[in-house]
Amino acid sequence: MEILNMGGYAAFVWSAYFFALGLTFFLYKRSVKQLKTVEKKAEELGLVSKEVSQTVRASQTI
Repeated sequence: MEILNMGGYAAFVWSAYFFALGLTFFLYKRSVKQLKTVEKKAEELGLVSKEVSQTVRASQTI
């Protein structure tokens, strides 16, 4: 269990890991939301045809 204690610095190290993981998850979710917003706006402005938009959305796994 010494590896989990990390030489007495466990509170700092594990909190940094969890902070980085949480921030990564937050940025991922925000990026996906922004992408969907931009795709919808591009479709509304006629920059992308509806057929292309539907094909791309069907192939995405996000």
